[in-house]
Amino acid sequence: MATLINIFCKKTAQIIVYSQYFTTFAPMKTTPYYIFLFLIVCATSRAAADDSASRLAPTDIAVEVSGTAATGKYAPLWLTANRYGLGSVNTASAYQRAYALRDIEADSARRWRLGYGLDLAVAEGHERIGIVQQAYVEAAWKVLHLTVGAKQQPMETHSSELTSGDIMLGINARPIPQVRLDVDWFGIPGTKRWWMWKFYGSYGFTTDGRWQQQWVAPGERYARHMLYHEKGLFWQFGRPDRLPLTYEFGLRMATQFGGTTYDVRTRRLDDGAANTIKHSSNLRAFWNALICSGSDATDGTDPNTSGNVLGSYVMQLRYWGERWWGRAYFERFFEDQSMLTVQYGVRDMLIGGEVFLPKNRFVSAAVLEWLTTTNQSGAVYHDYTPNIPDKMNGRDGYYNHLLYPGWQYYGHSIGNPLLTSPLYNEALGRDGVLQFFNNRVRALHFGLSGDPAPQWHWRLMASLTRNWGTHDIPLSDPHMHQNYFLAEAAYSPEWAKGLNIKMALAMDQGQVLGNTFGAQLTLKYGFGCTKANKEE
Repeated sequence: MATLINIFCKKTAQIIVYSQYFTTFAPMKTTPYYIFLFLIVCATSRAAADDSASRLAPTDIAVEVSGTAATGKYAPLWLTANRYGLGSVNTASAYQRAYALRDIEADSARRWRLGYGLDLAVAEGHERIGIVQQAYVEAAWKVLHLTVGAKQQPMETHSSELTSGDIMLGINARPIPQVRLDVDWFGIPGTKRWWMWKFYGSYGFTTDGRWQQQWVAPGERYARHMLYHEKGLFWQFGRPDRLPLTYEFGLRMATQFGGTTYDVRTRRLDDGAANTIKHSSNLRAFWNALICSGSDATDGTDPNTSGNVLGSYVMQLRYWGERWWGRAYFERFFEDQSMLTVQYGVRDMLIGGEVFLPKNRFVSAAVLEWLTTTNQSGAVYHDYTPNIPDKMNGRDGYYNHLLYPGWQYYGHSIGNPLLTSPLYNEALGRDGVLQFFNNRVRALHFGLSGDPAPQWHWRLMASLTRNWGTHDIPLSDPHMHQNYFLAEAAYSPEWAKGLNIKMALAMDQGQVLGNTFGAQLTLKYGFGCTKANKEE
């Protein structure tokens, strides 16, 4: 423990030095511009909060400092994962963060609503020193909601604090800048709101191309200027104001497309050379992403849908009690179209439940989840040939793609972190390769949290996993175990309103990523008129 404390103190001191460099000596083409912009936002936001005649609700303004120190090869998973990409896999890391956020729900009583946010960090031991975590504006009118920029979006069927994460769209990676239009719940005519719909769609672009180029080993595939599309449609049956039970069903899909891929070597090119492929980014490409059409340059006579297309079905059954509430949820992931229907059965899934209990001093919430991704529509894949006309869809290779660097952003899985992110590939013998080499996983996940006193909050998490690698490259032991544990306590003292002190201890144990123990200390102070949240 003394060693951990020494590392933590050293790295916290280093982050202060880095922050001075960041704001004083870094070139203007990088991030001091954003710091300057942030100060302007803080000043105007504070003025709005102090102006009693202002029609705008107060803006949350906060600063945060966090440091992590660990033994082993990597920091424990739950000190890194499900933090919207603001967690480092390195054993020693730290960051300073400052943000000004205005929740659009502050205008919930109005037809027109406005929100915005600027969230900046200076980090050491991360993928870069200056991080623009969030930068967005949003406006809403009735059920229409438009968001422009990078914003941390919540998950559809999970609460963020205790879950292992969504398979498709979790909270493990940084938010991708995009233009997103949401149409919130609206009733189907004639159903008296017993049957409701909502849907959304977005287009955006990724900003990690330069990081990919620097991170991959020489000759390994990476992509730059990649585009992004996402959409979802949801139904809800039931009215919680009449009956405290509702059922929701949704379909979500996403596509990585456009841009340029470098050092591509696929069996369909048949030349073994490192090829550069520039993908179409015209209006036709945007249309193909929307309707899941088109083809890629390497498809040959058996075309697939253009880009890296994936999706998931989600369902949840909610109970809306007055003193407690809970839900059971289910997610079925698919790549391309091979598992879009139930032709290959329902063998891979995330199924779980969470309950929020009446106010007490012991346990406030509990989560239990089961995750399995081992089938992937089977171990055999075969395209049509003149001699063998039968086609078999298998080896879906969750999160991977022949041309694009997979379902990751800055090396973090965009989905569930229990499917090992590329940042850990050195432990799997694939250092510098942007690909998922452990996507066949079974996991049992637990989570508990409590509020023993108004100033205290705690949470415990445990994830017990077995890992198979991939169908193409299985792990040396086909039943490798890896377990992840977290214990965390947060204290908000009465004598310092707005201050939140959080201490976390975590441990990983197993054969995939090895054994490690780590500690994380986070200090946050909120200047806004609203309380500092326990969990972002």
